[in-house]
Amino acid sequence: MPSSDPRAPQFAAVFLPFAAAYFLSYVMRSVNAVLSEPLTEEFNLTASQLGLLSSSYFLAFAIMQIPLGALLDRHSPRRVEIVLLMFAIGGCVLSSLAEGFFALWLGRAMIGIGVSACLMAAYTSYRLCFPADRQASLASLMLMVGSFGGLAATLPVELLLPALGWRGIFVLTACLFLLSVAGLTWLLPNVAAPCASREPYWRYTIAGAKTVFAHQQVKRLIPVCIFTHGGFLAVQSLWMGPWLRTVEGQPATEAATTLLVLGITVMLSHLAMSWLGLRLNRWQLSIDRILVTGCLLMLVFTTAAITRLWNNPLLAWSLVFVTTSVSGLIYAKTSLAFPIEMGGRANTGINFVVFAGAFGMQWGLGLITDLAISVGQSEAGALRTAFISWAFMQAVALIWLVRNPEPQPPRQQHAATQ
Repeated sequence: MPSSDPRAPQFAAVFLPFAAAYFLSYVMRSVNAVLSEPLTEEFNLTASQLGLLSSSYFLAFAIMQIPLGALLDRHSPRRVEIVLLMFAIGGCVLSSLAEGFFALWLGRAMIGIGVSACLMAAYTSYRLCFPADRQASLASLMLMVGSFGGLAATLPVELLLPALGWRGIFVLTACLFLLSVAGLTWLLPNVAAPCASREPYWRYTIAGAKTVFAHQQVKRLIPVCIFTHGGFLAVQSLWMGPWLRTVEGQPATEAATTLLVLGITVMLSHLAMSWLGLRLNRWQLSIDRILVTGCLLMLVFTTAAITRLWNNPLLAWSLVFVTTSVSGLIYAKTSLAFPIEMGGRANTGINFVVFAGAFGMQWGLGLITDLAISVGQSEAGALRTAFISWAFMQAVALIWLVRNPEPQPPRQQHAATQ
């Protein structure tokens, strides 16, 4: 059981090194919403090619999650994080030198591999270092930090583009990743799971994956992970930019400013959810009820934004982005559904679903856009068709979540948090 006494690693020493790495990972996840225009112009990309390029990050990220869970449960999260970040540095360098689509795709995939542990290594360390009643708050706090990274990928990147160009942005990020590795090496305590299995690695990995995906809690969360949370990641990190420029008619700088404000909205909403997470027991609030309510509100606000119920796109999409703060509860619920020695495999299992969904949604929205254009729709109309499809998928996920009851927690220590 994680320690809560004064001898436990201090909060800042555990939280800040992981937060810095996750900040940069979110910059790389979201930066294509701004870089999509110069990349499309230089490489003459279609919507589906742009979606495939951007989603290679999510594909590589998702593929890494299953072996990553076993690595985190058997080794120090710090060591795993440092080794993988070297791939992110290499991916940034390759992207900056790319002269064609494949090199760009490969570079972005390497970045996805490199940052694949940034959030899950943090969650695994938190599970080892902090008590169960702090997990929901810590999960939301990390997502808030990621949202701050999303801010850095909007207007600041747009303002740096004239001076650095898109290639220079990747070089700068590679240097910042290198600084992050230094911080992880020198500041972070070396914590690891108390009991590592002696099973062969492949058997340990497969057995853990089977256990995670057979759990009723995970099964009921899968559609929300794919369509709601994964869909939001796909939109925020790429398609929100083209929507603002094409459907709403905003110039590039105005669209980047809107993305910045939307990112601030996400950051503040995650901060509020972190504050709420500390008070769930005191107020006798159910994590599941908050999750269902958040998904319902997200569906309502997404539909309103697509149909332009409000003429102000910033207001319309701010309401959507606020409701995404409940996504942190997915990880808290999953982590608390399993014993502590399975914390890494549980979190990475659900993260695999989220990022596989983000890959499919990001590429899929591009395919839908190209298909709609091929049958005669304008680019703006085609994007609207793609976004309507996303709203429909959210509705399917919400119905599945409501119709499948929450399983009872297996251990008494979890009951209060569920």
